[in-house]
Amino acid sequence: MMNIDKSWQAHNLQVGRIYVYAGTMEAVRLVNVIPCEGVWLETFDGQSVDNGAGITIPFEDLLYASKDEVEDYLEDLRTYRNDTSTPIYK
Repeated sequence: MMNIDKSWQAHNLQVGRIYVYAGTMEAVRLVNVIPCEGVWLETFDGQSVDNGAGITIPFEDLLYASKDEVEDYLEDLRTYRNDTSTPIYK
């Protein structure tokens, strides 16, 4: 994994928001926060970041997503669902 600037690490996490997983540098959605353990994340197509192993991702591996990364995630989700009614993030 690359060196991550501490200012990129996400704090005050909120379920449903889009972040970046430092392990793959991929935009992901926060599904659950397990206090004192870590988080569960999923990709735009609903796949668990841990490949269904039930492993929590450490808090420090969750980074803030840029506006472009959020837009890309939502566009990928819209395309995956083939849903033209889903609003695009602005």
